[in-house]
Amino acid sequence: MSTDSAHTHYRPDIDGLRAIAVVSVVLHHAFPEQIRGGFVGVDIFFVISGYLISSIILAGLQKQRFSFIDFYARRIKRIFPALLLVLTTVIVTGWFQLLPVDYKQVGKHILAGSAFVSNFAFWNEAGYFDAASANKPLLHLWSLAIEEQFYMLWPLTLWAVHRWRLNAMRWIAVLMLVSFLINLYLVRGQITAAFYNPASRFWELLVGAMLAAMHVHRVGLGAVFRRGLWTDPPPLPATNPNRSNLLAWTGAGLLLLVLFTIHPERRFPGWWAVLPTLGSVLLIAAGPHAWFNRHVLASKPFVWIGLISYPLYLWHWPLLSFAHIEAGDLPRWEHQTGWVLLAVALAWLTYRLVEKPIRFGRLNRKTMTPALCVAMALAAGSGYATYRNDGFDDRFPDIVRGMMSKGGRTAIIEGWRDQDCMLDYKLPPSNYKAFCIEKKRPLVFIWGDSHAGSLYPGFKALQESGKYTFGLGERTAAICPSVLGIEPRPLCKSLNDDTIQAIRDARPDVVILYSWWHNKRYDLRNLEATVQEIKKAGVPRIIMLGAVPYWKKHLPQILLEEWKKGPVQARPPLRLTEAFLDPEVRNATARMRARAQKMGIEFISGMDFFCNAQGCLTRLTDDAVQPLSYDYGHLSTGAMVYYVDQLAPMIFRTP
Repeated sequence: MSTDSAHTHYRPDIDGLRAIAVVSVVLHHAFPEQIRGGFVGVDIFFVISGYLISSIILAGLQKQRFSFIDFYARRIKRIFPALLLVLTTVIVTGWFQLLPVDYKQVGKHILAGSAFVSNFAFWNEAGYFDAASANKPLLHLWSLAIEEQFYMLWPLTLWAVHRWRLNAMRWIAVLMLVSFLINLYLVRGQITAAFYNPASRFWELLVGAMLAAMHVHRVGLGAVFRRGLWTDPPPLPATNPNRSNLLAWTGAGLLLLVLFTIHPERRFPGWWAVLPTLGSVLLIAAGPHAWFNRHVLASKPFVWIGLISYPLYLWHWPLLSFAHIEAGDLPRWEHQTGWVLLAVALAWLTYRLVEKPIRFGRLNRKTMTPALCVAMALAAGSGYATYRNDGFDDRFPDIVRGMMSKGGRTAIIEGWRDQDCMLDYKLPPSNYKAFCIEKKRPLVFIWGDSHAGSLYPGFKALQESGKYTFGLGERTAAICPSVLGIEPRPLCKSLNDDTIQAIRDARPDVVILYSWWHNKRYDLRNLEATVQEIKKAGVPRIIMLGAVPYWKKHLPQILLEEWKKGPVQARPPLRLTEAFLDPEVRNATARMRARAQKMGIEFISGMDFFCNAQGCLTRLTDDAVQPLSYDYGHLSTGAMVYYVDQLAPMIFRTP
């Protein structure tokens, strides 16, 4: 996405292909439900980058004119200016808009983005309790990092191949095959690794590199099996218009097919990534004279978007991300359209006022590259300082600082038996520990997703209080509701199958079912059948818990915004009206209550303990520093202890 063509014959149709790539990504991010396959635009970028970079390197080596210093100086002047502008904008905007825990994370991402290792940073963070992707303004830099890692390794590789007079195409083919096999291996069980690991994505750039080697050396794919390549290339073969048009239309058809058929739930990249990769390389191979390339890709609108594609890619996601953070949900389509248009405007201004003057202007070329490196080092330093200083939480007074989590994920899951009895959705049931089901009677068994897992600190405190004597069983898993036969995530079905067997074996006195019932990703059609299986296991009582207050956005963010509206000395409001709640909470509670009644099981609504006519509690008391939730709805430890204490008389009542 950031490749120039200073050393190659300019092809406007490749800029047009860039336009397809960037528009696909931008529209997917702005309208994810309508343009579900647009994320493959990144794969198109990878092929283009591999082709152009390899063309530059191979042509320079062939003419004995390649210079590492010149190559990297051009990369720096191409990549750094727009990236520095966006990083600066994000860190300044985050100062005013983000909570300390989120701003601290942005600091880490700025450091990673400046060092071009964002893919590793996001790979390391990935998990259910990681911040939502829409709340990470620099998430899109993962793909730029993979490109830059390729640029660091590839020139030296091709130089070595040239130096020892090896068959470049054969080496490209071998490396491409190895990378593709790594991709296939990882995508089977480690999708996050397959997505972010450069070793599993380099094959897409190498597909473009293979085509570049064919063009520079003027050979066909059969040259892979030759001992060497020509030092002096043969004459260019005559162009076959029919062949060029066939390649172009086939490539365009493949891109159209993948854009409208693939969706984020596929195991990607894997075999699915072959379609956009092959489609892109066919369009480039068709050449500038193919009808589609000449009249569509090389048209002025496509070329114009292609020329600003790099800054457009950089600008669009921070704008959409900050809009999402502010709104707490996906903004309305007209607002999203406005942010996309603003991204286009900023991209054009960046291209005209920043990129072109630095790359092609009369600025001192000897000092520009070192100056850009120093500026990037300063950006990295600012990110590191933000991270080390906990997002500069001293920006806020003590009156609200305690309501904003410093611990991020740690604060949310405090006291849970995380990775022991509450598993990540990627872990198999064998990871459940034996102590998750106690021998003591009566036995209360908790089953559900992470919201059920959050109940444990409350029940543990109840046990330790001595008010009630009971044993506790737990089998919970993130994004895996207590419903048999569904698989919204890779291992949910096996986790739930193992849990129902554990219930049959333990014969608990009470089973508590609790999940995020109105989660759109959940298929609850088998809930009634699940309850029947629990009854068949001999369980005398089944209690379904309804939702506690679920907020439109993270509660600390709401409290911060409400505090800003009032006097600095005043605390955020103790209660908030239902306008701040997820609008589906009430409807879901009514639906689940009705289903529970039909199934002949008990139902308890968590809303009844935290909400009244004046609104829902944001914390237990006015002077409390711990909010009810550190995110959208998992109760904090103190709130959960209170909640379970209120539930206890209903759970342990005498029939």
